[in-house]
Amino acid sequence: MRMYPLLTGLALFVSVHAVAADEGQGSVGLQSEPALIQVFLGVLKLDDDTGEWDEISDDNVDVDFSSLPSGGIEAEFPFYQGFVHWGLNPGGSIAWKSDDTNFSGRVDGETGGTVRVDIDNSLFIGELHLGGYVRGRLTDRITTYAAAGPMVIYGYHEVEDESLEDADGTVVEDGVDLSETDSSDINLGFYGRAGVDFEIRDKQHLGFGIRYMSGELDFNKTVGELDVEGPQYVFTYSARF
Repeated sequence: MRMYPLLTGLALFVSVHAVAADEGQGSVGLQSEPALIQVFLGVLKLDDDTGEWDEISDDNVDVDFSSLPSGGIEAEFPFYQGFVHWGLNPGGSIAWKSDDTNFSGRVDGETGGTVRVDIDNSLFIGELHLGGYVRGRLTDRITTYAAAGPMVIYGYHEVEDESLEDADGTVVEDGVDLSETDSSDINLGFYGRAGVDFEIRDKQHLGFGIRYMSGELDFNKTVGELDVEGPQYVFTYSARF
């Protein structure tokens, strides 16, 4: 939620700046310019959370999301064109890592002490979205944009490794008897994106941006309901075809 005011502020800035400049520029007819296609690569940093998984913890399970390599594609179909463009923004992204998503809990050991349980997981996040965007020029070669809307989000995790330690740090040889080692879910959420593009040649741009996703996934076979939200920092390449 912390990113919503930032994205809204960026969108408002673009709109005010670009509309003011547009008064002296005039507008271009609808669909006189092809859609902009943007591909991006970056890192998704999800906020840590807590869940419930009775088989690995008598209390809440601490969920430590690692940084996930990610990438995706965006499209911008203009409904209005001029010094400012606004229109429809479909797109999608994926993020995946084979380890380092850690579930940690504590259970009572056979001798009465507390045993720390660490579960190392692979995690996959995919989403498709459809929102609105606004894009305006800061200079002849620099544009800035913001977009937001609903998304469909899918998540899947699978246990890769597990470890147990006594309170004194001694490794416990016995493993955890898990009835399920993976779980998935699909749900609705919200996305936002904002960034700056620098024109490197006619109709081609390089840039950087920040994206934000927020949703809830219920891994009901394992760790339960988790809030999946956080920023994504990306480098972008955009072109009109």
